[in-house]
Amino acid sequence: MGNVFKIQYASKQTPLWCITPVKRCIYWFTCLLLVISWLWLAGCAPPPERPPVSSARAPVLHVVGTFFPVADIVRRVGGAHVTVQTLLPPGGDLHTFSPTARQMKLLQGADAVFRLGLDAEPFVETLLRGLGANRPRMIELAEGCWTLPAEAEHAHEHHDAHEHHHGEAVDSHVWLSIRNAIRMVRNAQKALTELDPLHADAYQRNADRLVAELEELYADLRTRAKTWRQRKFLAAHGAYRYLAEEAGLEQVAVFEPLPGVEPSARWLRDVIRTARREKVRVIFAAPPASPRLVEVVAADMRMPVYLLDTLERPLNDGEQSYVLRMKRNVETLDTAMR
Repeated sequence: MGNVFKIQYASKQTPLWCITPVKRCIYWFTCLLLVISWLWLAGCAPPPERPPVSSARAPVLHVVGTFFPVADIVRRVGGAHVTVQTLLPPGGDLHTFSPTARQMKLLQGADAVFRLGLDAEPFVETLLRGLGANRPRMIELAEGCWTLPAEAEHAHEHHDAHEHHHGEAVDSHVWLSIRNAIRMVRNAQKALTELDPLHADAYQRNADRLVAELEELYADLRTRAKTWRQRKFLAAHGAYRYLAEEAGLEQVAVFEPLPGVEPSARWLRDVIRTARREKVRVIFAAPPASPRLVEVVAADMRMPVYLLDTLERPLNDGEQSYVLRMKRNVETLDTAMR
């Protein structure tokens, strides 16, 4: 028995290289089979549990902006989560615009309509009456904006429509104030957040970015204005008072007694007399070109005419933004008033 025990013990200690080739093949085949089995079992095992990922995504908001500055500010704040269409087309006029059936249908399909307010868009009330009970939510961006009283010559036109909260008529061109534009941005952010709370953080970031650009532009305007030698100007269009106020300038007279109304001979004489008395040396008109009458007066008085954008209408190229167009206005003022 002792010899048998010794033989069995020795076989357990025999190194692998001493085993016969057949046994070595059986050994390696067994190892390979074990590895393949382990891998197969690992692949069949259920994956570790993960927290469920919500596939729900808020739909993109479809909104309408009444005219360019309103639509562009909402577009910048909304970013990728909002599509914005502008109601007033290139070449349109806020005072005479009449919406078509196609534009009425556009409003019916909108999640909300953004307008300035202060009755800057007189066609809105007509739209609301036409839509009846199917009207979308209306949001006013001018809420909280600082205002100027309407000019005396325009007061009779605006008195019924542009009632201020103190009962006085106000100038509705508030979007040409950079500080008011900042207020409009925050109003747009608030409204979009209420409409789409899921993307509140994105609206906050977009609004903060736009406000920073506007604050930089306002600082640039104030810095440039300190170097200007001229402070007074004539205007072909009575829209520039908010921009003039922020730049420390004065609009002393307007060629148009009312938007789109030709001045009478008496009115024109008063404008020229005022310009000479106040020693005005520059005229501002809205692009794309100054009116022929303004050009005649400017030539007679040897006074340059500069084009200062009112931003009411979208440009045909569709690539300009509120900030870029206002930057161009600041540069125009800097050239004209030095």
